Amino acid sequence: MGASLAELVVLAAIVWLVARLLEPLRRRFERAILSLIAPDRAGIIDAVILSVNKKRKE
Repeated sequence: MGASLAELVVLAAIVWLVARLLEPLRRRFERAILSLIAPDRAGIIDAVILSVNKKRKE
């Protein structure tokens, strides 16, 4: 028995929504594991990569 395209789209939307809702818990879980593995590196903060504007201002 195959799934229709609409069922697959709904399933994909549900998986995406659950992943978005669990994102804050994932970071807490990763930090807890990091503090167990390497206590001296537990203070690492998540970084966001920013684009660099390479044009010089004159």
